[in-house]
Amino acid sequence: MSVIDKVVQTLSDQISSLSPDTFSPTTPIFQVSKFVHHLTTTPIHPVYFPYLRFHVIHAIRVTTVWAILTKGKKKGGRLQDLFGYLVMAWGGSTVISMLLNRPPTWLISSTPWIIYPSIYTLLIPTGLSSYFVNTCPTIMFNVIGAFVDGMTRGSTITSLSSLLTTHSIGHTESGTNIWAYTLLSALAVSSGGLLVGLLGLNENDWKLSTPNLLKGGFLTTLDAWSASLIGILWLTLTRQNTSLNPLSNMFEAVLPHELKITSSTQGKFIDTTHAGSICVLILGSLLATRAIILSWKTTNDKSKQIKVDKKSELFIIDEKQNNKNRKEKVIKTPVKVNKESISNSSKLTPRKSPRAKSK
Repeated sequence: MSVIDKVVQTLSDQISSLSPDTFSPTTPIFQVSKFVHHLTTTPIHPVYFPYLRFHVIHAIRVTTVWAILTKGKKKGGRLQDLFGYLVMAWGGSTVISMLLNRPPTWLISSTPWIIYPSIYTLLIPTGLSSYFVNTCPTIMFNVIGAFVDGMTRGSTITSLSSLLTTHSIGHTESGTNIWAYTLLSALAVSSGGLLVGLLGLNENDWKLSTPNLLKGGFLTTLDAWSASLIGILWLTLTRQNTSLNPLSNMFEAVLPHELKITSSTQGKFIDTTHAGSICVLILGSLLATRAIILSWKTTNDKSKQIKVDKKSELFIIDEKQNNKNRKEKVIKTPVKVNKESISNSSKLTPRKSPRAKSK
């Protein structure tokens, strides 16, 4: 067997092991569950870089977002730029930790300081993130980034319940505090962008300004309200509040049996791993839909601008042609001529006599 045949056989074996034999509505959920579990439990390298792939992917994604925010703008010093990047990456977790009276992760562990500055140094000063943003097709980049955000944000939202278990605001008589979970989900996702926009950290001179999220709009505020919606969905799927039991019963009746497990106290409810995958898929789909709509609007605006420019160009050419025709069609009016001035001017000027040559 030749080398090419071996490579083809190896690729086919790998693809067949990843792809299911039969497709069903639960197939994407199972695949996402395995993928998220792999990223949140597997390091990059067990010896040389023993840090989870999940955090590395998040750090890489933030570099691309930071490259977009600083594109075409005058940059300050390298430390200033790094500080803005870290605020974008750690803003959500820091705000949540402060609200729950807990120390943020970057204060008690050196792991974030190893991962995020290293990824920043590898991608931002070298221009790799900017190159990827500029060369990758816009629609492809936005859709892939939307699903990556859906994975990272969805995993963050589903992990908030573990933080609320030891806090007084996290529980009510009916279970987990729905209102607190809704607000914390929105803040965990959007606080980094809010802080960067509020302080103008992507500018050369920092100053207070209005973040885009607070300017309103259905698509502009999607980051916040979609996170709150996913937070409620997570509480519903995992039955963490009795007030949401009607919705939980509805989902139990609709979703396939393979996603559920049996509990002696609460009856049938959805497995938490699969519930998290459903949240990731729905959040990623919402973000991807927004990316497609915004790309379509941008394309239409550019096409309209091109049409306007062509019309204005034709108008300018037409005006130049008209002006040229006007210049060519000049009518000469007769002018009275003074005969005396002509006769005086027609007289010859007497020539000067040549000078005598000196001996």
